Amino acid sequence: MRLTRHLYWIIITLFLIIMLVGLILFTEKQAHTQLTNKEKVVIDALFEQTKPQCVGRYIIDVPINWENSSHDSVFIDDFRINSQFIYPPAFRQRIELRETELREWKSSAENAPVLKEIIQLPEGKGVIFDRNQPGSDDAYRTLEAHVYVNHVAFVITTNIRDFSDNKYEKKKLAFLARGFTEVQSNEKPTKITTMQSLISRLQGRLDHEIPMEKGVCIPNGFILDEGEIPKQNISFVYDMGQFIFSIESDNRFVGSSDTLLSRSTEINAAIRQQNRETIKKGNLSPSDIPSQEWLVKGRQEVYSKSKNKRIPDLPYYFFTFNANEATGSLTIPKLYIIMNNRNKFTSYSDAQMVEIWDRIISSLRYKQNAF
Repeated sequence: MRLTRHLYWIIITLFLIIMLVGLILFTEKQAHTQLTNKEKVVIDALFEQTKPQCVGRYIIDVPINWENSSHDSVFIDDFRINSQFIYPPAFRQRIELRETELREWKSSAENAPVLKEIIQLPEGKGVIFDRNQPGSDDAYRTLEAHVYVNHVAFVITTNIRDFSDNKYEKKKLAFLARGFTEVQSNEKPTKITTMQSLISRLQGRLDHEIPMEKGVCIPNGFILDEGEIPKQNISFVYDMGQFIFSIESDNRFVGSSDTLLSRSTEINAAIRQQNRETIKKGNLSPSDIPSQEWLVKGRQEVYSKSKNKRIPDLPYYFFTFNANEATGSLTIPKLYIIMNNRNKFTSYSDAQMVEIWDRIISSLRYKQNAF
């Protein structure tokens, strides 16, 4: 009886010790992620004015001085889109210079000329160049469209196969014998039609302007939906000097149970291997959007140009956010957000980095008429 009572008090004591240690660790962790008054002043000033950013079918709010630096990471099916604000004279000069460049490209006699055709777009919007690819037979070429809409110059490119020339007759017959179709042996007509449809639905815009129509936002632009939604991969990147914040909308792969938190075993192993630690992780639902996040911190070396050496033991942050991973489809794109300071000096504390992250993530929502 005495032994049983003694064992009982040992268990109770151990339980209380475990609870106390857990409380201490929790309190320490909270202290690292809670802003001091001085830190809060800095973050409040950063977010004093914000602006919406439309990315794909989503909207986030970022500090007003943040500017997207990625203008060529847009893929609509087989088409890549690059965008830039320029004035009309500069756009006309760009086309003239590009045409001259293509005409002067060196090519073998059997693949000449490099510039196969110039297709004028309606309403003076621009041109489509049908050109060779460097170092390749002219059976494999590139359609390169230069389009001007609302003070934004877009360059749209896609690769084509064209065995219509008599010199490719044997190659075409072998291609068809493998089960491919006549249309696949000459992709130019269908790609031109698809490209022209894309161009007709393309609009220029400022990144903080939120279109009300149904469609997807791209850097400096907007593409109206029409019929079946194509595969779309759209990225924005904000390089803020002390860290990089990137956001990617991607509808190319359907949702699955393979989500961020379902990969905890592998992620935790990598965190331990790299001697890093989790700040926080879990499920979220900003504006009822099913999401998961994982925030990691550690230490890193960063090269200093002024001192011409690597500085050790500096803060490292890698924050990840995935939305609609389990429910993604062509209509509802997945969303990936990353914030990290790899190889960058930062004056922000743990708490400030988390606060910047939390404020932006909490602003996430679908654009009006997203679906």
